[in-house]
Amino acid sequence: MKHQTGFFEGREVTKLFYQSWLPENDIKAALIAIHDLATHSDRFHTLGEYFTEKGYAVFSFDLRGHWRNKHDLPGNIDSMDHIQKDIVLFMDLVREQLNSKKIFLIGHSFGGLISLIYAITHAGLPGVIVSSPTLGMFLESLFGKKIAKKLATSFSKLAPNKLVKIEIDQNQLTSDLKILRKHIADKNKLDMISMRTIGELNNSIKYVMDNAINLICPILVLQSGDDKIVDKQLVKEFFENVKSEDKTYKEYEGFLHELWNEKGRAQVFQDMYIWLEKHL
Repeated sequence: MKHQTGFFEGREVTKLFYQSWLPENDIKAALIAIHDLATHSDRFHTLGEYFTEKGYAVFSFDLRGHWRNKHDLPGNIDSMDHIQKDIVLFMDLVREQLNSKKIFLIGHSFGGLISLIYAITHAGLPGVIVSSPTLGMFLESLFGKKIAKKLATSFSKLAPNKLVKIEIDQNQLTSDLKILRKHIADKNKLDMISMRTIGELNNSIKYVMDNAINLICPILVLQSGDDKIVDKQLVKEFFENVKSEDKTYKEYEGFLHELWNEKGRAQVFQDMYIWLEKHL
């Protein structure tokens, strides 16, 4: 496996960090992986190891407001439209590097939500895979009771730049103790995000739920069975409303939120690989 890093120009010529994991030999296709809220692209290293061995190149970038792309206000995303344009420009970069190989979009949690917006608005996408997508949050588990109550109001509109603490219980993410220890020790994850980001998140959830009928590209939805971060019932509701005739839902009983970092991830990766091979 070859690991590379670099920068590309996102929307409004914003310089954005990205990285890739490449097979040593021929490349079948590419996966663009979108990470979760408050994390970063390094979380895809394990996924990169698996899929490069299968002949897939994996590309990812830190979202705006996150780690290497924090810029002026850490934890802030001005607009979800900006991220969508970043993906378009990143697609162009990957396509140029790989000589027009097929590119699949994959995303976990918040990254899954972002990926679904892209899939809804880009019918020609070869396929999208989402893992425990954020289509409904257990707010108190993420922000605590005080902030969760404020989020039920128009507070995000009144103070968009205000930063609020995000309190994700790392123990609810993975049962793999080695990865869990890395998560806990990770000094590059965010512990604060802006109210504007939360507003964009809420608006995006509503958009995706309202527009499931407009998603017509092939889709694979992976959902953790013991998810304490997102509401899996809303994920199922979304899936039922997806119009695509090529749609698959898989739920993993007993698995925690981060399917791609769980102890039993080998089964998840195998299911993804089989699906991808059918869509090359």
